[in-house]
Amino acid sequence: MKAQFNVAVVIFDGVELVDMNGPLDVFLHANGHNKGPYYNVYTIAADNNVVLSESKAVTLLPQYNFEKNIDHDIIIIPGCIAFDGNSTLVPAGKPVIDWIRKKGHEWKDKAAEKVIMSVCVGLYTLADTGLLDGKNATTHYLAIDYARKTWPKINIVENVRYVPDGLFVTTGGITSGIDGALSLIARFNGADVAQQVADVMVYTMNAPLPPDTILPLKSQTK
Repeated sequence: MKAQFNVAVVIFDGVELVDMNGPLDVFLHANGHNKGPYYNVYTIAADNNVVLSESKAVTLLPQYNFEKNIDHDIIIIPGCIAFDGNSTLVPAGKPVIDWIRKKGHEWKDKAAEKVIMSVCVGLYTLADTGLLDGKNATTHYLAIDYARKTWPKINIVENVRYVPDGLFVTTGGITSGIDGALSLIARFNGADVAQQVADVMVYTMNAPLPPDTILPLKSQTK
């Protein structure tokens, strides 16, 4: 196993902040343990321009662009949320899709050492590459029906926080990107380190998913 893994967190206009920061934080906390590889975590984008997050709330400057020659080991694809003021969720754009598709083809026989992980509706971006055709995957529970209609060649799995399938790990809504990242820590560093990272983050792995997490209204309990 490599002593250092390069973790590329892809950013683009409309990037969902928790999708991005959750996994990023997991890998950085894992670096506090001596067991297993060190994670070199960085952001990457199509170019060097400023990136505006969801609702333009945060301005981001990518560390690298797609032209930078880096031997990436793990690629994280957050969800993309449109700027139009509604709940439209969209793929991250052609330059991102093309770059991920290229990496997926380059890595097709490297599932033991490389990972491409989508978070929440980051699935849309990954699905648009065609790389997930014939594979199992998941996404936000409110996006399941749309994903099934739009990408019928993907076997969309419900009621799970993450789904590993070969080179790919796909995760459910927003904070479940943390679960996906922790599953990689368990793979490369061991389950004990993954649990320690979850504890430091005050995070409960494999917690119940909606609608089981939604409390009933008081009027319904009388």
